[in-house]
Amino acid sequence: MSVSKHLAIGLPFVVQEKQAYAPPMETFPPPTPPLRKTPFTTFFGVIQHELDVTERLLRSNAIGFLFIFMGGLLARFIRAPPSSLRDAAKGTVLALAADLLCSYTFDICNQATSPEEDSLNKPYRPIPAGLLTVEQAKARWLISWALGPLVLYHLFGTWAMVSLLSHEALIAFCYVWPRWNNWFMRNLFVALIYYIQGRLLNQMLASVGPGWDMDMLIDLSISAWFMGTIHVQEFHDVEGDRKSGRKTLAVLLSPRGLRVLRTGTALSITAFGAGLAFLGFQKMDQHVFIGPVSVLQLVSSAVLAYRVWASNSPEMDRVTYQVYYYIPVLFILIALALVFK
Repeated sequence: MSVSKHLAIGLPFVVQEKQAYAPPMETFPPPTPPLRKTPFTTFFGVIQHELDVTERLLRSNAIGFLFIFMGGLLARFIRAPPSSLRDAAKGTVLALAADLLCSYTFDICNQATSPEEDSLNKPYRPIPAGLLTVEQAKARWLISWALGPLVLYHLFGTWAMVSLLSHEALIAFCYVWPRWNNWFMRNLFVALIYYIQGRLLNQMLASVGPGWDMDMLIDLSISAWFMGTIHVQEFHDVEGDRKSGRKTLAVLLSPRGLRVLRTGTALSITAFGAGLAFLGFQKMDQHVFIGPVSVLQLVSSAVLAYRVWASNSPEMDRVTYQVYYYIPVLFILIALALVFK
């Protein structure tokens, strides 16, 4: 059999004759040439990148910050409804701006100083995801911390600037140096950060309309409530915290001590709710909503207190904190805003 016949049937053991060069066949459809970069496409690429970075940066704490600022806005809407749609829109925009500013200045510092922890626990964040280097994060940190107070001073005056500077100083003490990280400071941090953000929001919204300037006693009361209850967030992961060496209040206590802590926390929540309800009933003539809101905050406080005291599983503790914890906070804020009108 000739060599050409062997080639025709493709036997593998036959040495094939050298083939003449033939140009490759044209593919169909032909490959798409790469898009030429223009200033237009480059600009929108940068914008898209920054939006992605910012969304990943703020994602984990977005709901908590939004709750603080939208709760403050809602309390003012109920206390003194805006006189026009323009005032309502202005108040909403200002509250969202305050939310974004405080959230960004906190998260950029937190993530620039703890990239190793984020790579293990939250890999979607921009630094472990490869969208941002630590140096780039620190540059954004410096710019936001420097420009934020200046913008607030220009738009809202000295006290708004002082509030944001206080916000930044507290974050620096707890997340940069000296990194105060015991159970007391964790509770105190939440209480103080709420008070500072509440005052900042008030300084930004006070000019929107009459009745929107709220007494500092309202923010102090909510801060005290957080100081005495925020450790509820640690009940659902006591074993995990113990294994990781994290010294939360729930970890430091014995089982009997933890039961005492649960009972004391439940009693404190109930007493606060009952006291506020009593005060609200004394001032029902001030606003039509004081009575209903006082009842709602008392009932939601009682439900929270019962769940804290009666919890029999980590899952119940998790749901208690993520769902039932913040409902009474909102009603307490609205009730205080109406009582101290």
